[in-house]
Amino acid sequence: MRVRTFLLPFLFLGALALPIAAQEAPITVQNATVAYNFGQQAVFSIEARGTANITALYLYLQVEGSERVDVVPVSVTPAPSVQGTFARDLRLFPFPAFGQVTWWWEVRDDAGHRLTTPRTTFRYEDNRLDWVARTAGPITVHSTVDDPRYIQAALDTAAASLERIARSLNVSAPEKVNIYLYPSLADLRAALEMAGRQWMGGQARPELGVVLVAIPYGDGYVAQMEQEIPHELTHLLVYRLVGPEGYRYVPAWLNEGLAMANQTRPDPTLDSLLERARAEGRLIPLSDLCPPFPTDPEFALLAYAQSGSLMRYIRQQYGDSGIRALLRAYADGAGCEAGVQRALHLTLEQLDRAWRADLAGWSRWMVWVAENRVGLILWGLSILLAVPIALAGRPRR
Repeated sequence: MRVRTFLLPFLFLGALALPIAAQEAPITVQNATVAYNFGQQAVFSIEARGTANITALYLYLQVEGSERVDVVPVSVTPAPSVQGTFARDLRLFPFPAFGQVTWWWEVRDDAGHRLTTPRTTFRYEDNRLDWVARTAGPITVHSTVDDPRYIQAALDTAAASLERIARSLNVSAPEKVNIYLYPSLADLRAALEMAGRQWMGGQARPELGVVLVAIPYGDGYVAQMEQEIPHELTHLLVYRLVGPEGYRYVPAWLNEGLAMANQTRPDPTLDSLLERARAEGRLIPLSDLCPPFPTDPEFALLAYAQSGSLMRYIRQQYGDSGIRALLRAYADGAGCEAGVQRALHLTLEQLDRAWRADLAGWSRWMVWVAENRVGLILWGLSILLAVPIALAGRPRR
């Protein structure tokens, strides 16, 4: 008798629970999808059903690296079952190329019910091409060529470069790095232009941890990897060291020059270009290399060559600690001139002269004489004037 009395409350609760579990949810989503053509259009679709008329659909969009959330109302005709579609023109409103896009829907009905779908993320990569991906540690290499030797060469180059450059800058490596190997410069150029980016030979998206390089599959791809991959990885690590705000203040000659100096295999054509410009007196003043380099090929190539040579000179004279001091100064918001003065105790002009003298093979005392020539001339004139006066004052025998 006691056992039956003990079970009665639980049987009663179970009877109450059955009708509640059987009730239909006020709003359900049968399907929610996204499809896109890179650089063209992204289409977000949803199918929803409810016990009352569904009256409103809202699409939420958030791109990687931004706190902003875009809310897009999608009009529907009130009904118990609806379909909604939003097409975003990626030519006018591009997503960050190769970044992640997070999206979700909110559904409302005329009975006051609301349903928010789970957040879903996709990477907005160039789906015009078929990519093969392989990951080792924090590095993922994406290639259009499914050759293990080609992909492994890129992974090895990236891993060694990441460790070496991170050690020299005394900064930790990123948790994730995605490297996309484009089969040609034309393909990379088209991708950057379709994504609304300025054309360059390669590109790093440090805020996304993404590197884009053009490395054709053929003879010499290892040599090209040793140039392009360390170059772009340098930008990621500089960004990581100085932060997103400080990165805006790093002058181009430092950012691009350090990337050139960190290349495992230097480009001999740029060395020849630099020597020819020096011999002909066409070197660009260092102050003109503070803003981002223009896309004019002749100016840009010389700017890269000069900046790389300058950073190798600074590393030779001041070591990696001097480079870190420069980056810290610019991370604090220093201007192009002030950063050099704070870190190296030189003016921008003095640094430029010292580098040019080293490039011409002058010794350090010759540089000192050149920098102090005005004072030396005045000192010499004073000696010339003082000698006759001193001789005139001597008593004659």
